[in-house]
Amino acid sequence: MQDQRFETPSACRARQSGHTIYTVDRVAQAADILLNRWLASPGKKHTAARKACLNVLQGLGAVRHARKAFVEAAAEAGILVEHDPFG
Repeated sequence: MQDQRFETPSACRARQSGHTIYTVDRVAQAADILLNRWLASPGKKHTAARKACLNVLQGLGAVRHARKAFVEAAAEAGILVEHDPFG
């Protein structure tokens, strides 16, 4: 397994409580959330993000693609948390 860090962390909200926010900074962490902790309905981008993260862990993909896919999946599900850089 080749776990790697994202260049820039991303964050998503756990829908069940609405209060838990995961700050995701590693590919394995993103894969764990996508596979085991995803509380939103999975969509096409969720499937793509799972594949992208698993590819990186197998040494077959680029970290930046996995992060982009994870962010897009979280946005599609409505659980992406965008931090205000000034706040």
